[in-house]
Amino acid sequence: MKTLILTILTTINIVFSLHGQTADQIINKHLEVTGGLTAWKTFNSVILNGEIVLGKEESYKIKILQQRPNLNKTRMYIQDRGIILNGYNGKKAIKFNFTTNQIEEDLEYIPESFDSDLLEYNSKGFQAILIGTEKIGNSDCFKVKLIKNTNTITYFFDKNTYQLIRESNPQEIKTYSDFTKVSTLTFPMKTEVQIIGDNSNFTLVIDKVQVNPVISPKEFNF
Repeated sequence: MKTLILTILTTINIVFSLHGQTADQIINKHLEVTGGLTAWKTFNSVILNGEIVLGKEESYKIKILQQRPNLNKTRMYIQDRGIILNGYNGKKAIKFNFTTNQIEEDLEYIPESFDSDLLEYNSKGFQAILIGTEKIGNSDCFKVKLIKNTNTITYFFDKNTYQLIRESNPQEIKTYSDFTKVSTLTFPMKTEVQIIGDNSNFTLVIDKVQVNPVISPKEFNF
């Protein structure tokens, strides 16, 4: 009987823990601790410098430029030679073909918003649902789903810090760590990416972040 009562009390505590906060509150708290809604809404451009790690002994310097609403360009350096890995200028997407050793148009590219889907997600047509908790590494996390038609993204927020530890969709899983404050915003300096389907993965390690830099329009002339 004592064991049964303890089990019931534990279950009740878990239920109250889950329902003590809503998905809206968790997302709002995450945005607050990482800089605040105003700062994220006035975040218009970024330059990231670091390296992409493909294996234990294979890594390359990388530079990523992103600008509102959806412009982006990634340059990778191989033996001091810089190549445009991929990019999008609002009209045209390009990618580097390692087979032909040339840049080509990416006709299958789907533009991605500069903003995170978490920012004002309601106005973007998403519904947020708290579906439980899960342990990611050493972090006990709230598990929140954003749902829009058939588009589903699952987010894992640390229950203590409200940092975003992981996000996943049917195509990939991203795990974040080494959080650092730059200006007024907090960024993960390490992102581990697992591509679902082909068992490939890589790690992006950032050593410098520039918030709201002026990016020349020439960077997106392609």
